[in-house]
Amino acid sequence: TAIIIFIGDGLPIFYIQKRVGINGKLFDLYKFRSMHREADKFSHTTFKNDKRIFKAGKLLRQYKIDELAQLLNVLKGDMSVVGPRPTVLEDYKKMTIAQKKRFDIAPGLTGLAQVSGNTALKWPERSRLDLEYIEKKNFLYDCRIILQTVILILTNKIETNTNDDGEW
Repeated sequence: TAIIIFIGDGLPIFYIQKRVGINGKLFDLYKFRSMHREADKFSHTTFKNDKRIFKAGKLLRQYKIDELAQLLNVLKGDMSVVGPRPTVLEDYKKMTIAQKKRFDIAPGLTGLAQVSGNTALKWPERSRLDLEYIEKKNFLYDCRIILQTVILILTNKIETNTNDDGEW
């Protein structure tokens, strides 16, 4: 993956962004970089026509390979494999007290909201699914979500929307 990124657009290999994790604490989220280093100079409309994403980066995103770097976050203890997706601080500040219950557990690489529609869902529905996951959380449920994630990635049916407006 690092070689593909280096050949496709040079260094840096990782995209690092502050995210909110367990108990509302900030951590550095790692992803393999899929956008041009100077992505802000490009315009974008849809995932297929997003000029910010370099050619090989589209493949990395399509098959969620860019997310594999988050295994570093799992190893560091900032994330788990299954749980609510980590959020940006701006969105955290908009959440209600009830919605912030999703931070009672570590965020995950995948979760119920991701296998139920991901960014095609509006924020309230994603939040509801995160809270539903927390209520039902157990080993077999996690295994089911992991299996669903793998199937969605391999069949290229997982929703990817780079223009998520974050509607609340």
